[in-house]
Amino acid sequence: MLSACLFASAFAALGLSKKTLGDFFSPLAIYVFFWGIALGFFFLNWVSFDELGNEVLMVILISFLCFVAGGLAPTFYAWSRPQAFVRQPRPLAIHRRRFEIALAALFAFGIFGFGVQLIHLQMEVGLSSFITDPQRVRDLHSNIKYLGFFDILNLANFVIATIYIAIFPKPKPWIVLMLAWALLSTFVSTDRTRFFYTVIWSFYAVIYTRQRVDLTRRMIMGGLATALALIGFFLLIAKVYVKQAYDDNMEYINISSEYSLAIDPYIYLTGSFPVLQAFMQDKTEKMYGKYTFEPIVKIIEVIFPDLSRAEIVGKFYRVPVELNVGTYIQSFMLDWGELGYVLCPFLIGFLTMWIYFKMRFRKTLFLVYFTAIISFCTTISIFVNHYTQTATWFFVAVGYFVHRYCALRPGETASVMRSNVG
Repeated sequence: MLSACLFASAFAALGLSKKTLGDFFSPLAIYVFFWGIALGFFFLNWVSFDELGNEVLMVILISFLCFVAGGLAPTFYAWSRPQAFVRQPRPLAIHRRRFEIALAALFAFGIFGFGVQLIHLQMEVGLSSFITDPQRVRDLHSNIKYLGFFDILNLANFVIATIYIAIFPKPKPWIVLMLAWALLSTFVSTDRTRFFYTVIWSFYAVIYTRQRVDLTRRMIMGGLATALALIGFFLLIAKVYVKQAYDDNMEYINISSEYSLAIDPYIYLTGSFPVLQAFMQDKTEKMYGKYTFEPIVKIIEVIFPDLSRAEIVGKFYRVPVELNVGTYIQSFMLDWGELGYVLCPFLIGFLTMWIYFKMRFRKTLFLVYFTAIISFCTTISIFVNHYTQTATWFFVAVGYFVHRYCALRPGETASVMRSNVG
Protein backbone atom coordinates (compact mmCIF):
# COMPACT_ATOMS: atom_id res chain seq x y z
CA MET A 1 0.00 0.00 0.00
CA LEU A 2 2.80 2.42 0.92
CA SER A 3 4.65 1.67 -2.31
CA ALA A 4 1.50 2.26 -4.37
CA CYS A 5 1.00 5.65 -2.69
CA LEU A 6 4.61 6.63 -3.37
CA PHE A 7 4.36 5.56 -7.03
CA ALA A 8 1.11 7.48 -7.44
CA SER A 9 2.64 10.59 -5.85
CA ALA A 10 5.66 10.34 -8.16
CA PHE A 11 3.56 10.34 -11.33
CA ALA A 12 1.19 12.94 -9.90
CA ALA A 13 4.17 15.30 -9.52
CA LEU A 14 4.89 15.08 -13.26
CA GLY A 15 1.21 15.66 -14.08
CA LEU A 16 0.96 18.63 -11.73
CA SER A 17 4.10 20.14 -13.22
CA LYS A 18 2.64 19.82 -16.71
CA LYS A 19 -0.69 21.32 -15.67
CA THR A 20 0.72 24.29 -13.77
CA LEU A 21 4.01 24.96 -15.58
CA GLY A 22 3.37 23.48 -19.01
CA ASP A 23 6.32 21.09 -18.61
CA PHE A 24 6.55 17.59 -17.17
CA PHE A 25 10.25 17.94 -16.39
CA SER A 26 10.70 20.82 -14.00
CA PRO A 27 13.48 20.01 -11.49
CA LEU A 28 10.96 20.01 -8.63
CA ALA A 29 8.79 17.43 -10.39
CA ILE A 30 11.89 15.38 -11.26
CA TYR A 31 12.95 15.38 -7.60
CA VAL A 32 9.54 14.26 -6.31
CA PHE A 33 9.25 11.65 -9.07
CA PHE A 34 12.58 9.90 -8.55
CA TRP A 35 12.50 10.00 -4.77
CA GLY A 36 8.94 8.66 -4.83
CA ILE A 37 9.89 5.87 -7.27
CA ALA A 38 13.06 4.91 -5.36
CA LEU A 39 11.34 4.80 -1.96
CA GLY A 40 8.36 3.00 -3.46
CA PHE A 41 10.59 0.23 -4.79
CA PHE A 42 12.52 0.08 -1.52
CA PHE A 43 9.37 -0.75 0.41
CA LEU A 44 8.56 -3.58 -2.01
CA ASN A 45 11.32 -5.42 -0.11
CA TRP A 46 12.75 -7.34 -3.06
CA VAL A 47 16.05 -7.32 -1.14
CA SER A 48 16.32 -7.75 2.63
CA PHE A 49 18.05 -4.46 3.31
CA ASP A 50 18.46 -3.25 6.88
CA GLU A 51 15.11 -1.93 8.07
CA LEU A 52 14.95 1.86 8.08
CA GLY A 53 14.53 3.32 11.56
CA ASN A 54 12.57 6.40 12.56
CA GLU A 55 15.67 8.61 12.67
CA VAL A 56 16.71 8.10 9.05
CA LEU A 57 13.10 8.24 7.86
CA MET A 58 12.74 11.62 9.59
CA VAL A 59 15.94 12.88 7.93
CA ILE A 60 14.68 11.75 4.51
CA LEU A 61 11.29 13.39 5.11
CA ILE A 62 12.73 16.68 6.38
CA SER A 63 15.25 16.95 3.54
CA PHE A 64 12.50 16.13 1.05
CA LEU A 65 10.19 18.81 2.44
CA CYS A 66 13.01 21.35 2.55
CA PHE A 67 13.87 20.73 -1.11
CA VAL A 68 10.21 21.08 -2.07
CA ALA A 69 9.83 24.25 0.01
CA GLY A 70 12.92 25.74 -1.61
CA GLY A 71 11.66 24.84 -5.08
CA LEU A 72 8.20 26.29 -4.42
CA ALA A 73 9.57 29.76 -3.59
CA PRO A 74 10.54 30.66 -7.20
CA THR A 75 7.57 28.64 -8.45
CA PHE A 76 5.10 30.88 -6.57
CA TYR A 77 6.83 33.90 -8.07
CA ALA A 78 6.55 32.39 -11.56
CA TRP A 79 2.86 31.66 -11.01
CA SER A 80 2.37 35.36 -10.24
CA ARG A 81 3.53 36.09 -13.81
CA PRO A 82 1.22 33.86 -15.91
CA GLN A 83 1.86 35.96 -19.03
CA ALA A 84 5.43 34.67 -19.04
CA PHE A 85 4.16 31.14 -19.64
CA VAL A 86 1.91 32.23 -22.47
CA ARG A 87 4.58 34.24 -24.29
CA GLN A 88 6.99 32.05 -26.25
CA PRO A 89 10.66 32.72 -25.47
CA ARG A 90 12.85 34.12 -28.20
CA PRO A 91 14.48 31.46 -30.40
CA LEU A 92 17.94 30.31 -29.39
CA ALA A 93 20.27 32.98 -30.77
CA ILE A 94 23.18 30.84 -31.98
CA HIS A 95 25.63 31.32 -34.83
CA ARG A 96 25.68 27.89 -36.46
CA ARG A 97 29.14 28.16 -38.01
CA ARG A 98 30.80 29.20 -34.74
CA PHE A 99 28.88 26.45 -32.96
CA GLU A 100 30.42 23.92 -35.37
CA ILE A 101 33.91 25.34 -34.80
CA ALA A 102 33.40 25.00 -31.03
CA LEU A 103 32.22 21.40 -31.46
CA ALA A 104 35.25 20.55 -33.60
CA ALA A 105 37.60 21.94 -30.95
CA LEU A 106 35.81 20.02 -28.18
CA PHE A 107 35.91 16.84 -30.28
CA ALA A 108 39.68 17.20 -30.69
CA PHE A 109 40.21 17.82 -26.96
CA GLY A 110 38.03 14.80 -26.15
CA ILE A 111 40.07 12.53 -28.43
CA PHE A 112 43.26 13.86 -26.85
CA GLY A 113 41.92 13.17 -23.35
CA PHE A 114 40.85 9.66 -24.29
CA GLY A 115 44.31 8.98 -25.71
CA VAL A 116 45.97 10.27 -22.54
CA GLN A 117 43.82 7.90 -20.48
CA LEU A 118 44.72 4.89 -22.61
CA ILE A 119 48.45 5.69 -22.44
CA HIS A 120 48.15 6.13 -18.67
CA LEU A 121 46.38 2.79 -18.30
CA GLN A 122 48.91 1.01 -20.52
CA MET A 123 51.80 2.38 -18.45
CA GLU A 124 50.18 1.57 -15.11
CA VAL A 125 48.47 -1.80 -15.57
CA GLY A 126 48.37 -2.63 -19.29
CA LEU A 127 45.29 -2.47 -21.49
CA SER A 128 44.70 -6.20 -20.97
CA SER A 129 43.48 -5.25 -17.49
CA PHE A 130 40.17 -4.24 -19.10
CA ILE A 131 39.50 -7.98 -19.04
CA THR A 132 41.61 -9.22 -16.13
CA ASP A 133 41.11 -6.43 -13.55
CA PRO A 134 38.36 -4.00 -14.64
CA GLN A 135 37.94 -2.55 -11.14
CA ARG A 136 41.58 -1.46 -11.16
CA VAL A 137 41.04 0.13 -14.59
CA ARG A 138 38.00 1.97 -13.27
CA ASP A 139 39.99 3.37 -10.34
CA LEU A 140 42.82 4.56 -12.57
CA HIS A 141 40.45 6.27 -14.98
CA SER A 142 39.87 9.03 -12.44
CA ASN A 143 43.43 9.32 -11.14
CA ILE A 144 45.12 11.57 -13.71
CA LYS A 145 45.38 15.04 -12.23
CA TYR A 146 44.35 17.91 -14.49
CA LEU A 147 44.77 16.04 -17.81
CA GLY A 148 41.96 13.72 -16.71
CA PHE A 149 39.51 16.55 -17.34
CA PHE A 150 40.13 16.22 -21.09
CA ASP A 151 38.76 12.67 -20.96
CA ILE A 152 35.59 13.49 -19.02
CA LEU A 153 35.08 16.33 -21.51
CA ASN A 154 33.60 13.63 -23.76
CA LEU A 155 30.50 13.65 -21.54
CA ALA A 156 29.88 17.34 -22.19
CA ASN A 157 30.73 16.81 -25.87
CA PHE A 158 27.91 14.29 -26.18
CA VAL A 159 25.40 16.72 -24.69
CA ILE A 160 26.52 19.74 -26.70
CA ALA A 161 26.50 17.72 -29.94
CA THR A 162 23.03 16.41 -29.04
CA ILE A 163 21.79 19.99 -28.58
CA TYR A 164 23.22 20.89 -32.00
CA ILE A 165 21.38 17.99 -33.66
CA ALA A 166 18.20 18.86 -31.77
CA ILE A 167 18.09 22.47 -32.97
CA PHE A 168 19.67 22.43 -36.44
CA PRO A 169 18.44 20.44 -39.47
CA LYS A 170 20.82 18.32 -41.57
CA PRO A 171 23.72 17.95 -39.10
CA LYS A 172 27.13 17.20 -40.57
CA PRO A 173 28.22 13.50 -40.43
CA TRP A 174 31.27 14.24 -38.26
CA ILE A 175 28.98 15.57 -35.52
CA VAL A 176 27.15 12.24 -35.48
CA LEU A 177 30.58 10.57 -35.28
CA MET A 178 31.35 12.82 -32.31
CA LEU A 179 28.30 11.37 -30.51
CA ALA A 180 29.41 7.79 -31.26
CA TRP A 181 32.93 8.54 -30.02
CA ALA A 182 31.63 10.00 -26.76
CA LEU A 183 29.49 6.90 -26.13
CA LEU A 184 32.46 4.63 -26.84
CA SER A 185 34.54 6.50 -24.27
CA THR A 186 31.87 5.88 -21.60
CA PHE A 187 31.96 2.13 -22.25
CA VAL A 188 35.76 1.93 -22.15
CA SER A 189 35.76 3.77 -18.81
CA THR A 190 33.96 0.69 -17.29
CA ASP A 191 31.92 3.20 -15.26
CA ARG A 192 28.15 2.86 -15.56
CA THR A 193 27.68 6.33 -14.08
CA ARG A 194 29.27 7.97 -17.13
CA PHE A 195 26.72 6.47 -19.48
CA PHE A 196 23.88 7.51 -17.19
CA TYR A 197 25.39 10.98 -17.04
CA THR A 198 25.53 11.41 -20.81
CA VAL A 199 22.15 9.90 -21.67
CA ILE A 200 20.04 11.49 -18.90
CA TRP A 201 21.70 14.89 -19.23
CA SER A 202 21.21 14.78 -23.02
CA PHE A 203 17.56 13.76 -22.63
CA TYR A 204 16.84 16.84 -20.51
CA ALA A 205 18.84 19.05 -22.88
CA VAL A 206 16.70 17.96 -25.84
CA ILE A 207 13.50 18.44 -23.83
CA TYR A 208 14.49 21.96 -22.79
CA THR A 209 15.19 23.05 -26.36
CA ARG A 210 11.52 22.47 -27.18
CA GLN A 211 8.87 25.19 -27.16
CA ARG A 212 6.34 22.69 -25.85
CA VAL A 213 6.66 19.21 -24.38
CA ASP A 214 3.45 17.27 -24.92
CA LEU A 215 2.83 13.64 -24.05
CA THR A 216 2.90 12.37 -27.63
CA ARG A 217 3.64 8.85 -28.82
CA ARG A 218 7.03 10.06 -30.00
CA MET A 219 7.88 11.46 -26.59
CA ILE A 220 6.70 8.31 -24.78
CA MET A 221 8.75 6.11 -27.11
CA GLY A 222 11.76 8.38 -26.68
CA GLY A 223 11.48 8.18 -22.90
CA LEU A 224 11.08 4.40 -22.95
CA ALA A 225 14.01 4.03 -25.34
CA THR A 226 16.15 6.15 -23.02
CA ALA A 227 15.17 4.06 -19.99
CA LEU A 228 15.80 0.78 -21.82
CA ALA A 229 19.18 2.01 -23.08
CA LEU A 230 20.20 2.91 -19.53
CA ILE A 231 19.09 -0.43 -18.09
CA GLY A 232 20.63 -2.36 -20.97
CA PHE A 233 24.00 -0.63 -20.64
CA PHE A 234 23.89 -1.07 -16.86
CA LEU A 235 23.38 -4.81 -17.24
CA LEU A 236 25.93 -5.10 -20.05
CA ILE A 237 28.67 -3.50 -17.97
CA ALA A 238 27.70 -5.73 -15.05
CA LYS A 239 28.02 -8.81 -17.28
CA VAL A 240 31.23 -7.84 -19.06
CA TYR A 241 33.06 -6.66 -15.95
CA VAL A 242 31.50 -9.22 -13.57
CA LYS A 243 29.71 -6.74 -11.34
CA GLN A 244 26.40 -8.57 -10.95
CA ALA A 245 24.98 -8.29 -7.46
CA TYR A 246 22.58 -11.25 -7.67
CA ASP A 247 25.09 -14.09 -7.38
CA ASP A 248 26.97 -12.45 -4.50
CA ASN A 249 23.87 -11.63 -2.45
CA MET A 250 21.44 -14.48 -3.08
CA GLU A 251 20.72 -14.97 0.63
CA TYR A 252 19.32 -11.42 0.85
CA ILE A 253 17.15 -11.53 -2.30
CA ASN A 254 13.43 -12.19 -1.90
CA ILE A 255 12.35 -12.72 -5.52
CA SER A 256 12.73 -15.68 -7.86
CA SER A 257 15.92 -16.18 -9.84
CA GLU A 258 13.81 -15.77 -12.99
CA TYR A 259 13.86 -12.04 -12.27
CA SER A 260 17.53 -11.84 -11.38
CA LEU A 261 18.19 -9.22 -14.07
CA ALA A 262 16.04 -6.78 -12.09
CA ILE A 263 18.16 -7.09 -8.94
CA ASP A 264 21.17 -5.03 -10.01
CA PRO A 265 19.06 -1.98 -10.97
CA TYR A 266 16.93 -2.50 -7.85
CA ILE A 267 19.92 -2.53 -5.49
CA TYR A 268 21.39 0.62 -7.02
CA LEU A 269 18.01 2.35 -7.01
CA THR A 270 17.15 1.60 -3.39
CA GLY A 271 20.36 0.72 -1.52
CA SER A 272 21.36 4.31 -0.78
CA PHE A 273 18.66 4.64 1.89
CA PRO A 274 20.03 1.95 4.26
CA VAL A 275 23.55 3.25 3.49
CA LEU A 276 22.45 6.69 4.68
CA GLN A 277 21.19 5.08 7.89
CA ALA A 278 24.48 3.20 8.41
CA PHE A 279 26.40 6.42 7.82
CA MET A 280 24.28 8.25 10.43
CA GLN A 281 25.08 5.52 12.95
CA ASP A 282 28.78 5.80 12.17
CA LYS A 283 30.99 8.29 14.01
CA THR A 284 32.53 10.60 11.44
CA GLU A 285 34.27 13.94 11.75
CA LYS A 286 32.69 16.96 10.10
CA MET A 287 34.38 18.16 6.92
CA TYR A 288 33.14 21.76 7.24
CA GLY A 289 32.46 22.45 3.59
CA LYS A 290 35.02 20.26 1.84
CA TYR A 291 32.22 18.42 0.03
CA THR A 292 29.91 21.40 -0.44
CA PHE A 293 32.69 23.56 -1.88
CA GLU A 294 34.70 20.78 -3.51
CA PRO A 295 35.60 22.76 -6.68
CA ILE A 296 37.06 25.60 -4.58
CA VAL A 297 38.96 23.10 -2.43
CA LYS A 298 40.49 21.56 -5.55
CA ILE A 299 41.63 24.98 -6.77
CA ILE A 300 43.22 25.66 -3.37
CA GLU A 301 44.87 22.24 -3.60
CA VAL A 302 46.80 23.42 -6.67
CA ILE A 303 48.47 26.07 -4.47
CA PHE A 304 48.68 23.90 -1.34
CA PRO A 305 49.19 20.27 -2.51
CA ASP A 306 49.23 18.91 1.04
CA LEU A 307 45.69 20.11 1.71
CA SER A 308 43.50 17.33 3.06
CA ARG A 309 40.41 17.21 0.85
CA ALA A 310 37.26 15.10 0.94
CA GLU A 311 37.27 11.66 -0.66
CA ILE A 312 34.98 11.30 -3.68
CA VAL A 313 34.51 7.54 -3.15
CA GLY A 314 32.41 7.04 -0.05
CA LYS A 315 32.94 4.49 2.70
CA PHE A 316 31.40 1.07 2.08
CA TYR A 317 28.75 -0.24 4.48
CA ARG A 318 27.16 -3.69 4.67
CA VAL A 319 23.40 -3.11 4.73
CA PRO A 320 23.70 -6.19 4.33
CA VAL A 321 24.65 -5.74 0.63
CA GLU A 322 27.94 -3.84 0.51
CA LEU A 323 27.34 -0.34 -0.90
CA ASN A 324 28.90 3.11 -0.61
CA VAL A 325 26.36 5.71 -1.78
CA GLY A 326 23.99 7.32 0.71
CA THR A 327 22.01 9.84 -1.38
CA TYR A 328 23.04 13.46 -1.86
CA ILE A 329 22.16 14.12 1.77
CA GLN A 330 25.18 12.17 3.03
CA SER A 331 27.86 14.62 1.84
CA PHE A 332 25.97 17.61 3.24
CA MET A 333 25.65 15.86 6.61
CA LEU A 334 29.37 15.09 6.50
CA ASP A 335 30.01 18.81 6.12
CA TRP A 336 27.38 20.40 8.36
CA GLY A 337 25.72 17.72 10.50
CA GLU A 338 21.99 18.26 11.12
CA LEU A 339 22.07 21.62 9.38
CA GLY A 340 23.19 19.82 6.22
CA TYR A 341 19.93 17.99 5.61
CA VAL A 342 17.80 21.06 6.32
CA LEU A 343 19.50 24.10 4.81
CA CYS A 344 21.29 22.50 1.84
CA PRO A 345 18.23 20.78 0.29
CA PHE A 346 16.27 24.03 0.68
CA LEU A 347 18.97 26.05 -1.10
CA ILE A 348 19.36 23.48 -3.86
CA GLY A 349 15.60 23.30 -4.38
CA PHE A 350 15.47 27.08 -4.65
CA LEU A 351 18.44 27.39 -7.02
CA THR A 352 17.43 24.58 -9.34
CA MET A 353 13.94 26.02 -9.87
CA TRP A 354 15.27 29.59 -10.14
CA ILE A 355 17.67 28.54 -12.91
CA TYR A 356 14.88 26.53 -14.54
CA PHE A 357 12.58 29.55 -14.72
CA LYS A 358 15.35 31.72 -16.11
CA MET A 359 15.66 29.15 -18.90
CA ARG A 360 11.90 29.05 -19.46
CA PHE A 361 11.53 32.82 -19.71
CA ARG A 362 14.74 33.58 -21.66
CA LYS A 363 16.22 30.59 -23.42
CA THR A 364 19.90 30.64 -24.33
CA LEU A 365 22.27 27.83 -25.23
CA PHE A 366 23.90 28.07 -21.81
CA LEU A 367 20.65 28.11 -19.83
CA VAL A 368 19.33 25.05 -21.69
CA TYR A 369 22.62 23.24 -21.11
CA PHE A 370 22.89 24.36 -17.47
CA THR A 371 19.29 23.50 -16.58
CA ALA A 372 19.75 20.06 -18.12
CA ILE A 373 22.79 19.31 -15.97
CA ILE A 374 21.08 20.38 -12.74
CA SER A 375 18.09 18.24 -13.69
CA PHE A 376 20.49 15.32 -14.10
CA CYS A 377 21.96 16.07 -10.65
CA THR A 378 18.41 16.10 -9.28
CA THR A 379 17.65 12.76 -10.92
CA ILE A 380 20.72 11.11 -9.45
CA SER A 381 20.31 12.73 -6.01
CA ILE A 382 18.81 9.44 -4.82
CA PHE A 383 22.32 7.97 -5.22
CA VAL A 384 24.98 10.63 -4.76
CA ASN A 385 25.62 14.38 -4.64
CA HIS A 386 26.59 15.62 -8.10
CA TYR A 387 25.49 19.19 -7.39
CA THR A 388 28.81 20.06 -5.78
CA GLN A 389 31.26 17.82 -7.62
CA THR A 390 34.15 19.46 -9.45
CA ALA A 391 33.31 17.65 -12.70
CA THR A 392 29.83 19.20 -12.72
CA TRP A 393 31.18 22.73 -12.45
CA PHE A 394 33.88 21.97 -15.00
CA PHE A 395 31.06 21.05 -17.40
CA VAL A 396 29.20 24.24 -16.50
CA ALA A 397 32.29 26.31 -17.32
CA VAL A 398 32.71 24.52 -20.67
CA GLY A 399 29.08 25.21 -21.56
CA TYR A 400 29.40 28.88 -20.63
CA PHE A 401 32.46 29.43 -22.84
CA VAL A 402 30.81 27.63 -25.77
CA HIS A 403 27.72 29.80 -25.31
CA ARG A 404 29.73 33.02 -25.22
CA TYR A 405 31.57 32.07 -28.40
CA CYS A 406 28.46 30.94 -30.30
CA ALA A 407 25.98 33.64 -29.24
CA LEU A 408 24.86 36.02 -31.97
CA ARG A 409 26.59 39.37 -32.09
CA PRO A 410 24.94 42.70 -33.02
CA GLY A 411 23.93 42.69 -36.68
CA GLU A 412 24.12 38.90 -37.11
CA THR A 413 21.11 36.85 -38.19
CA ALA A 414 20.04 33.66 -36.41
CA SER A 415 20.57 30.40 -38.31
CA VAL A 416 17.58 28.39 -39.52
CA MET A 417 16.47 25.95 -36.82
CA ARG A 418 14.09 23.02 -36.59
CA SER A 419 10.44 23.73 -35.90
CA ASN A 420 9.31 23.65 -32.25
CA VAL A 421 12.71 24.83 -30.97
CA GLY A 422 12.20 27.32 -28.15
